[in-house]
Amino acid sequence: MTAAIDFMRENWPVMFRAAIYMLLPLSIVQSVAMNSFFGDYFGFTIGLDSIDVSDSELGYIVRMLSSYGILLLCLLLGGILLQSLTFTMVQEYNEREGGLEGVTFGMVWNHLWRNMKRVMKSTLACTGAVIVMLVLSLLNPLALILFIPAMIVLAIPMLMFPCIYTFENINMKEAVSKALRLGFGTWVGLFVINMVFSFIMNIISQAVSIPWAICAVMGMVFGEIDDVSPWLDTTVHVLSFLFGVMMMFVTYLAMMLQPLSTAYHYAHATERKDSVTMDADIDNFENLE
Repeated sequence: MTAAIDFMRENWPVMFRAAIYMLLPLSIVQSVAMNSFFGDYFGFTIGLDSIDVSDSELGYIVRMLSSYGILLLCLLLGGILLQSLTFTMVQEYNEREGGLEGVTFGMVWNHLWRNMKRVMKSTLACTGAVIVMLVLSLLNPLALILFIPAMIVLAIPMLMFPCIYTFENINMKEAVSKALRLGFGTWVGLFVINMVFSFIMNIISQAVSIPWAICAVMGMVFGEIDDVSPWLDTTVHVLSFLFGVMMMFVTYLAMMLQPLSTAYHYAHATERKDSVTMDADIDNFENLE
């Protein structure tokens, strides 16, 4: 955890610039979808008794489902971009003599594109496996009861799957096998690291969501008042959009600590369980000043 925080502190200008290119546009889309979803949700629930035409209800539901679907897609894409960016920066840091000093987004694009494809494959594979296991568990009541505990136990080691598949030149099956072996061998440490960072990220996310929540509530209230000034209503909606972008972007920045800590834990677990030092990609993890 300390190494991950040190890496962010030492390289935050480069990480921040790269995040602007990759995660800020996604945060804008998420803010639009989120405000649309909650606007339709509040409008539907508050005005439900006054809606007489079924098409009006259907319109609200379709818009809510569309906005929610976009949010889920953005979260999936955001996780892929976040991990790809973080792993790429760690690799570049260790491959360059001067670390990330002077590194631009264009200089790491080819490396980043390769990592995005591997992280996307591993993420989709994990998602597909969870769906298949959920469907199979529905066939047996006992399996359904054991599904959630099994997912918790398996999810911790599998956090290293995208990291291993990105850092090493191996196939997906070998990466899964190594993730399970190293993950179960260091399960408690990996669990504690992710629990601590999840707690930190939750605090940060809740703090930056307060301005957006206030504007969202104000917009809901103004929507029920007939004599609200148009400029005031517009201002609230614009602020709601801007605060939504800020909330998403800052949350993504805080979430960088999780893949960073996973990468460092992977290096530690490999040296501990395999009794070997890491190869050129990550052999300088302990050299941060």
